[in-house]
Amino acid sequence: MIKFRLFIFVGLSFVEVVTLQHHVFAQKEKEKKKENVFLHPEKFYKKFFPGLRLKPNPPDSLYIKTYPNRLSVSVHLLSPSIRFNISPGNSNTPGASRFRTNVADIVGFNVGYRLVSAGFSFLLKSGIEAHDNYAKSNYHTATIKYNSGIYSFQFMYLNLKGLTDVNPSNSLAPGPYRERPDIVNKEYKFEGIYNPSWKKYSFIAPFTFTQRQLKSRFGFLFKAGVYYAQLSGDSALVGRNQQHYYNDFNNVNVIRAVSIRLAPGAGGNFVFHKHYYLSGAFFPSYDLYLYKYLSSLSEKANGKQAFAFVLDGKASLGYQSQRFYTGLRYEVERRHASLQSIQTNNVYSYLGLEIGYRFNAPGFIKKGYKETMPPGM
Repeated sequence: MIKFRLFIFVGLSFVEVVTLQHHVFAQKEKEKKKENVFLHPEKFYKKFFPGLRLKPNPPDSLYIKTYPNRLSVSVHLLSPSIRFNISPGNSNTPGASRFRTNVADIVGFNVGYRLVSAGFSFLLKSGIEAHDNYAKSNYHTATIKYNSGIYSFQFMYLNLKGLTDVNPSNSLAPGPYRERPDIVNKEYKFEGIYNPSWKKYSFIAPFTFTQRQLKSRFGFLFKAGVYYAQLSGDSALVGRNQQHYYNDFNNVNVIRAVSIRLAPGAGGNFVFHKHYYLSGAFFPSYDLYLYKYLSSLSEKANGKQAFAFVLDGKASLGYQSQRFYTGLRYEVERRHASLQSIQTNNVYSYLGLEIGYRFNAPGFIKKGYKETMPPGM
């Protein structure tokens, strides 16, 4: 009788343990199904891209040196010149607005490891373009880049607030200029560059410093991008004493545009005395420009189309060693478009100095990169 009771007790205990284990297993499976794979990159790649594994395809080591285990950190100081011209004809027509900024020097920082880099910049209070008699300007940018040698992708955000119309005929007494601290220019850029000569020519070497050109080389390039821009003010972009020169642009507070770019280009790196280089690249294009005129940010309006001529270029002269690099750089982007009732001519140009150093990447950087990037990247 005692054995029978013991048998019953053991059997019931076994059933209870099995039931408990099944309940725990079911609970774990339920939690697993609820798990957000977007928060776990390794599980995300396994679920949505189970066969994904990038294969390393290095460039020719006689022409290009790579630094896969180095963390590149740089700081740059740039003096910008930023101009926005809006006119009923050309920029010399009476009533044209010639907007300028008092953006002084810009300081920026950039960090890059393997194929990914990120940077940001902000405004200093002194510099060549700091005009005390202009409206106060605010400026900042943020950039994320992917650079593989053959493909380069960049996302950039730019925000600029505070312009001054320096055309004397548009001034409001007693000042010589018409200040517009309310005007904001906001831009989002996503662009990619294809380098068919990537085996021997490094487009990114003088601009991101994740690679280094060892021998002089030149090549053709191809750029494609999508760009969003919005120029807006609390009141009409052109003043009352200008409006009789314009037609249906008189009461426009906002110009909102999306442009699409397909641009052939060319670039090259001239290397001398082993460590010194002179580089340049340029991309002329006619962008498809889709735009709207609005009297407020919430207004709905039909879009219009035009083509805008864009010249995008950069050049640098500098020095690179295994660790240290520095150089002078110049960048310019000029856009000219004939829109309904107006012409626009915008120029962004930057001249400055960049200094950087390649550190041994710390362990947490390597681990974080490995756990978040696709396998093999």
